[in-house]
Amino acid sequence: MNKEKILGSAILIFGLLIATGIYTSQTKSLHLLNIRKETEIKKIEVLNAIQESEKKIESYKKLLTEKDPVLITNKINNMARESNLRIISVQPGAQEEEPLYIKYPFILTMQSDSYHAIGKFISKIENYSDLYFVETISIRSQEKSQAADKKLTRQPTAKLIVNLIFSIIAFKG
Repeated sequence: MNKEKILGSAILIFGLLIATGIYTSQTKSLHLLNIRKETEIKKIEVLNAIQESEKKIESYKKLLTEKDPVLITNKINNMARESNLRIISVQPGAQEEEPLYIKYPFILTMQSDSYHAIGKFISKIENYSDLYFVETISIRSQEKSQAADKKLTRQPTAKLIVNLIFSIIAFKG
């Protein structure tokens, strides 16, 4: 009986050693698989970020298509009206070709009663969905005389004359 117990114990110990070896190798394999899984997840995240960037680029390309000067003039006219400005003249400038885009400059002369209205208009231009950039602005005062109560007294009222150059960017391609 002793022999059987010793033999049984030896077989049990031998089985435990084999099981421990198998468990250790499987644990290492599982750890390596987890590392590969984390690496693949990071790759997928990077690919998703690239895909999102491509979607944004495509949406910007749609935004930056070739512009029609008449439509631009109408949009600017509406923004000026909403800002309580009176447009005196709008002149399209010579377009400038760059390798990736075309720049359409416009020269705008307006009349305003306040600096606040001018600021409101510039804010509307720069926050518009199309890419409009104010490049230069000059503001000067223009004195105007008015007759009051049919008297010939002169009361100066200041009008502001605004000269503005803004550009629109259109993406090529």
